[in-house]
Amino acid sequence: MKKLISLSFLFFVLAAQAQIKVTKTDVKPVLIGKVGTPTLSTVEITKTGELVTFTYQNNNKPQIAEFKTFSFKDVDGALEGFYTVINEGFTTLPKEDIVIELPNETVSLQYTKAMNIASVKMKVTYTNGQEGGVTVWLTKRQIDKLFNKL
Repeated sequence: MKKLISLSFLFFVLAAQAQIKVTKTDVKPVLIGKVGTPTLSTVEITKTGELVTFTYQNNNKPQIAEFKTFSFKDVDGALEGFYTVINEGFTTLPKEDIVIELPNETVSLQYTKAMNIASVKMKVTYTNGQEGGVTVWLTKRQIDKLFNKL
């Protein structure tokens, strides 16, 4: 009887260990650029394979450190095209928002000029109905740093 109990306990221990698997990690995200401080007004771009992810602190709720993201695949130079659209807005300063439609989000670029310094902020609207957010105002120099163009 002791052997039967010992054998069943051994089987149970081996079965419990078989439930744990060690998997290899996928490609780690590469930081393209980051502006702001670690706890305030942060905007950063990372790239994992073809997926580009923007992470930003929601400026709609500055009292709460709420971070939001939007992503798109960098196919056919989409990231460079996004940078070009933002950069052209600094020279033309459009009166209406520039709207960029992504697969799961819509990003509106709003420009302003104060004290001879042009700035842009990104307003994100999710297509699934979740609340989007707004980045802080970013200058051309900050955008260049964010896209690693300095």
